[in-house]
Amino acid sequence: MKQPRMEQWPHYTYIVPHVYTRAKVRLIGFGNYVPSGRITNEFFSYVTTRLGEPRSPQEIEHATGLRTRHVRNSTLVLCQKIAGKDAPGLIFGPRRPEEESLAEMALAAAKKALASAGRDPVEVDTIIGASSSDNDAFPTFPSIVQTRLGMRSVRSTMLKGGCACQTESLQACAEVLSASSARLALLVMAEGLLSNVMHILDWRLSSLFGEGAAAFLLERRDDDEDGDNEAMYIINGADAHQAPALHGWTPLRKDVIAMAEEDRLIQRLYEEGKGAELQRLFVTRSMPGYAKMNGREVFREAPRAMAEAVDALLRHAGLDYDNLDYIIPHQANSRIIHRMGDLLIRDYGWPSSTMEKLVDNFRDYGNLSNASIGTSLVELMQQGKLREGQWLALPAVGAGLNYGSCLLRFHFPENPATIVAV
Repeated sequence: MKQPRMEQWPHYTYIVPHVYTRAKVRLIGFGNYVPSGRITNEFFSYVTTRLGEPRSPQEIEHATGLRTRHVRNSTLVLCQKIAGKDAPGLIFGPRRPEEESLAEMALAAAKKALASAGRDPVEVDTIIGASSSDNDAFPTFPSIVQTRLGMRSVRSTMLKGGCACQTESLQACAEVLSASSARLALLVMAEGLLSNVMHILDWRLSSLFGEGAAAFLLERRDDDEDGDNEAMYIINGADAHQAPALHGWTPLRKDVIAMAEEDRLIQRLYEEGKGAELQRLFVTRSMPGYAKMNGREVFREAPRAMAEAVDALLRHAGLDYDNLDYIIPHQANSRIIHRMGDLLIRDYGWPSSTMEKLVDNFRDYGNLSNASIGTSLVELMQQGKLREGQWLALPAVGAGLNYGSCLLRFHFPENPATIVAV
């Protein structure tokens, strides 16, 4: 089925189609890190029961679309401190460090990405990090990864933002590689949202998220290396009019006393089983240190922003619909993913086969924010679904509202076995 001409732009609500990046850049390596701890629906069922608004594990699964969430063991310790040591559904993994930082998770993912490409850390010319939950102001975690990998003292950049920071950072990597002498860029993304940016007892929000890390290794290509079809296309945008739908604040020193008072109030309401009052507190108050979400607004706007980004890039690349093999979106939740497919079909004329190209692994991981697309790509590789030369669209949307997509042609890394190995 043929794609409409690029000049025939549809009306986009979010995307400015002419502001995009086309770069001679190739993804040559990738990897991820999944923490060994897990939170099952039994935990959130226990919390709702204690709050006087009981939900069964089955009801939690139906509402969230999740069976389990991978998290750090330190996050499980926090869950026990808040919800009680007897809380079920907290499964500690075999690796039990007292504290596992975002830098350590990013380092593990970076090592896998480098190994998959058969490249040495000293070859990397720049490192860029992305996170929505990093609580280290300085040094940033990409700088820590840089040092622990034994890289040269090259440029290190940190991008902080919602879940679409993963596509923003891909664009930043592509532009750095295209505009300078840099040949190889390492992108590291790590998230610890449950412990860093939301309250565990705000179960309608916290039950949607997991933790983990991912990394991409990108290489600049010379004009005569790949031909005309080997460009990477990336587009991003932002619309702060939608900021109230999903937002959060990093606490400052002046906020510490107020946060302590809020936490004591939250804990007291939990222990007294006042679920309705606690829910009103989470919905109505703007508390530093904790994220806040309007689920209905996010569901309405997020799929459209991603659909527009994917549609615009396919037009820029001059590809037919059938040329695109997979759409690997940010795993916000399964309903958002499938609504994005519906919008592509209904509003932009994509064929019904589009739904078969959507990748959805949300069920076993939860929302990993900026680490979600990399984790999905690794899982596709492990399932044997990727083929040489396939075109992949990687859309994302996040708090802000920020949104974007990357369109690239897939090539197997030099050492694919390092990715396939679980």
